[in-house]
Amino acid sequence: MELVFTAQMSKVKQLADALSHEISIGEYAPGDPLPSINGLSRRYGVSRDTVFKAFNELKMQGIVDSAPTKGYYVSNAVHRILLLLDTYSPFKYQLHDAITRNLAANYKIDLYFHQRSEELFNKIIRDSVGRYNLYLVMNYQNDVYSKILDLLDPSKVLLLDFGKFEKQRFAYVCQGFDQTLYDCMVTGLERFRRYRKIVFVFPENSEHPKSCIPYFKRFCEDHDFPYSIMSEIDPSKLEKGTAYLIVKHSHLIDFIRLTRMQGWALGEDVGVVVYNDEPVFEILDNGISVISTDFDLMGAVAARFILTMEHPQIYIPTRLILRGSL
Repeated sequence: MELVFTAQMSKVKQLADALSHEISIGEYAPGDPLPSINGLSRRYGVSRDTVFKAFNELKMQGIVDSAPTKGYYVSNAVHRILLLLDTYSPFKYQLHDAITRNLAANYKIDLYFHQRSEELFNKIIRDSVGRYNLYLVMNYQNDVYSKILDLLDPSKVLLLDFGKFEKQRFAYVCQGFDQTLYDCMVTGLERFRRYRKIVFVFPENSEHPKSCIPYFKRFCEDHDFPYSIMSEIDPSKLEKGTAYLIVKHSHLIDFIRLTRMQGWALGEDVGVVVYNDEPVFEILDNGISVISTDFDLMGAVAARFILTMEHPQIYIPTRLILRGSL
């Protein structure tokens, strides 16, 4: 094993990561002894204390153990996975849960959120290079490939959720946002026809891909609906006889509160559809209609990639689930 220390992180961390990598690629099998503290100290020109701390870090991670007559040895074949998502939300938790419940205990997932910060996204990817067996990454944006991903071995990367860019080198499991929106609205056409107008509530700073907006407009024009787009829930602009398509869940809460103040009934006086399902939407009022992908299925496909190294290249179906609100 060659190891050139850099100034970006401590020697302890770099040595622990290098040993972990060798274990993960099978250089040392479970039960195999690891090189001695003195041997590694001489080989890499570091202190015995550095080696001791590196072994202790691996021991805390459950990768190695020690015994008086055996020294340090591999206790388990641990597979380290980076799961990098954009922001926390209930459906992202659902995705994480679907992945972890399909994996055995020796698969260790490190969950990070890049918070839609390009700087943070790049830093997490850069710092993770060589530290993980596999990388499950929700790209920084939907429409543009992030060049920082070129630092990773594409055979070890699964792109999640976002991916409207050339990605044939990678495994991916994504959802659609553009034609998919049009198709979902077509399936609910008869419900939409209960209303004279459709309003898309789309925040200016939304992480939701803006590329879906032309498809919303095309649906309305193709089916003779007056329409408009607003960035916030404006109480003075809410109109009876209108259906609202809402991206942000906090906007849905504002919308329901304001319509209740007006005495309007969802599904009758006004209609509403929101993106991304949550369990509470099934029981709120008479049920909130949603446009949603199957994050459980996305997680199951991701887990299968981890376990088998199959190379999925699929889009998870997104559908309109009709409930009482439309």
